[in-house]
Amino acid sequence: MKNAGTVLMYNCSGEEFSKLKQIFAMLRLRMRPVEPDRYHVSLEELSQGKGDPVEPASPLPEPMLVFCGMGQALLNQVLEIIRISKLPPIPLKAVLTDTNRSWTTAQLYEELLKERETIAAQKAETT
Repeated sequence: MKNAGTVLMYNCSGEEFSKLKQIFAMLRLRMRPVEPDRYHVSLEELSQGKGDPVEPASPLPEPMLVFCGMGQALLNQVLEIIRISKLPPIPLKAVLTDTNRSWTTAQLYEELLKERETIAAQKAETT
């Protein structure tokens, strides 16, 4: 049975994420937990299970998911299932793209934080 894609998982261990892992398994998604000793590895290499560990970086302060190698329809399905499953919120989500495939975890995290701040500022302007 072919897997449908890969999800890089940051800070998604523990009981509160067991339902999320069940959902990914049901959808035949490969789960790759990313530990701080691999934060220096490119997202593309992480998605392929490559990259040697080094001295661990500081762990990310919140959970993050990176969806790799899945079509738009499956991605939409995954996001909808997560939404209706009432799981703990994981606001930091990204898709592996040509633009970010060479980025490290830290680069992606910083970019997602900038996006979140921009969106919050835009919402504040409209209210």
